Amino acid sequence: MKQDVTDNVVLGDQNIAGRDNNITNYLTGLRHLRPHPVDPDKLMPANRFVSPGDNFARAAQAVRLALGSAADVRIVVLLAPEEHGRKSAGLRLLAATNVANGRVSELLPDWDEPDVACLPEERGAGYLLNLRGVTQPLPDAFYTDLVTYASGLRKVGSYMVITATKTVWSQARAGGSHPEILVVDIERPKPDDIVKRYLESDEKTQDRSDWIDNKEGVFCGLLPEDCAPDEAARLASIIAKAKDIEDKDALDEFKGWEAHLSDWFSGGEEGVRTRAVRIAGAYLDKAPAAVVLSSADLLLAAPKINLPMPEGGLLAMPDAPSRLEPAGMSFDGATGIASLVHESQGPAIRRYLWTQHTQLSQEVLTQWLQDISQGPARDHLGVLASALTQLAETVGIAPIFDLATGWLRDGDKQHLDLVGDLLSDLAVHATLGSQARAELAKWATGKKEPARQRAVARACSGAFGKEYPSQALTRARYILSSPGSDEALKDATKAVRVLASDADLAPLVTDTVVKWITNSGKSTGTELSVFYDVFNAPSSADQLENSPLAVALTQPDEPGDAIRRRLLEGWQHVIGQSEDIFHTQQILLGWRQAAENGLLPQSPVVGIIIALGRTTGIVNPPIRDVVKAEGPLKDALIVALFTEVQRTYKTVHGTPDAPSGATPAEQNPQGANEADPRT
Repeated sequence: MKQDVTDNVVLGDQNIAGRDNNITNYLTGLRHLRPHPVDPDKLMPANRFVSPGDNFARAAQAVRLALGSAADVRIVVLLAPEEHGRKSAGLRLLAATNVANGRVSELLPDWDEPDVACLPEERGAGYLLNLRGVTQPLPDAFYTDLVTYASGLRKVGSYMVITATKTVWSQARAGGSHPEILVVDIERPKPDDIVKRYLESDEKTQDRSDWIDNKEGVFCGLLPEDCAPDEAARLASIIAKAKDIEDKDALDEFKGWEAHLSDWFSGGEEGVRTRAVRIAGAYLDKAPAAVVLSSADLLLAAPKINLPMPEGGLLAMPDAPSRLEPAGMSFDGATGIASLVHESQGPAIRRYLWTQHTQLSQEVLTQWLQDISQGPARDHLGVLASALTQLAETVGIAPIFDLATGWLRDGDKQHLDLVGDLLSDLAVHATLGSQARAELAKWATGKKEPARQRAVARACSGAFGKEYPSQALTRARYILSSPGSDEALKDATKAVRVLASDADLAPLVTDTVVKWITNSGKSTGTELSVFYDVFNAPSSADQLENSPLAVALTQPDEPGDAIRRRLLEGWQHVIGQSEDIFHTQQILLGWRQAAENGLLPQSPVVGIIIALGRTTGIVNPPIRDVVKAEGPLKDALIVALFTEVQRTYKTVHGTPDAPSGATPAEQNPQGANEADPRT
């Protein structure tokens, strides 16, 4: 059976001006930080923004005056301590430029070592490089390279705002000033001004803007001068929802329910059952009532509490609403869901227990969380992970990582998933992420704790890998280089596969995996195994969605060209270095068979196989045996092979090729079954 394969991918020395250069540029661009689109007018509307001082106004004026100027400000660095509203100021500064709507992006520091080469440089773009949570000073080379980068931004009409602390930016002042880089210190906006501006921005709440000055109400004098802008915005949102100026529940919410917590947990036998439900609700808000109440019963049965079930057991217990209501929870009869009446009580209760009831949290709750994650809450581990991420905002990451370590000791798959998801959430947290990512690097290199490595691999597959793919791949490689168990090795490889099967991340992951096998001389067995595993052909249609190879070979335009070029380079290295040619042959035969079965597109598969033959030897294994194997694509491969030989002969002996834009019919009028000669 003859196959007509057309539109093959060009992977050789095809003479198309600028094409290879474009692919090279694209591959270089893969190392850039990935822009995350943001809308300044939604995240920080102008009618809610309070200027952080005269220096900010000077910076805004500078970027406005820069329009059309030959030597203008292209990078503004906003310096202030954490919790000073730097991100909001940066967004409003970018809004003051001529950057079009939809062209403003936030850049996350997805690097292990800061490098200006990672910064994108698109035309007509506005970038916010948000260094929130970064604590180490930037390297000297960063400042030197930034001067050149600023000139590049001017040429393409783009801008960047960098937000950082003075500690992070410590060495920049010694380098002197530069006309295209403006560094300013900004002040913390006055909290009362933030509240008033927030309320005045909405017609429904305009008349409440004076509540923080009205001594007859409960909201007067709540904000200290040095409070964070986020705290002022939180008060404004609470006032906006309050019933009236004397709403004490709203006041208690703002104060973290501190007036109630000591009453709820003051001790004594009376109310123990209600406390247990309240604690369960704090960790499992919006879970089914049966899950919350069963978890509360497990807490009551804990050895150091040991409150027996009343005589008659569950039949003697009140119904769900009767148990939930005294604990501040509601019950939805239609769905069976239990919810905290005041959602803000959950974080307050968790924070109080972990800081004020340390004996209870360390000796009882730690084990209880492990028990319910295996029992009633096993299908709601995401809720638990989210609750613990919020808890880390108060107690820091150390207690949470300690808790996670305890969960991993049992080696249970569900606990492994729970810890992995928890670590992934912490790794992308706005303030805790930098610390968490550094801790994940330590866990990834610790082969004596393979369970930790497996949890890191799970984290790399989740939100961490999606938002910080370069760092996630680095941590996956730490595991691959020194796995503590076969399971850790498999999980790390799986994490790379998960990232590679994401269409947005596929070019970066492909480039990275090929770098692993080409940048260190002769590849190790592990590196080759990862390459083989990640780019193995799918064997059935149900594998296509999660197949990195299917994603790689179906990417359109420049991303597709770049991925296929890197795959070719990877295979060239593998064939040149590998001592197991038979295994390489089997993998490539798998590609061919998948293309013959309709699981992979035929054109790029044929193109890569023939291009490999050109560089590694068409008459040598493994390409010879891949081409001559029986199957529907055999004729098309042989035709493409001879076309390639003919093209090479013409090039060597000076016979001009047909124009690069010629169609297959023009080059071979009789060859209806021949492959596209561009192959």
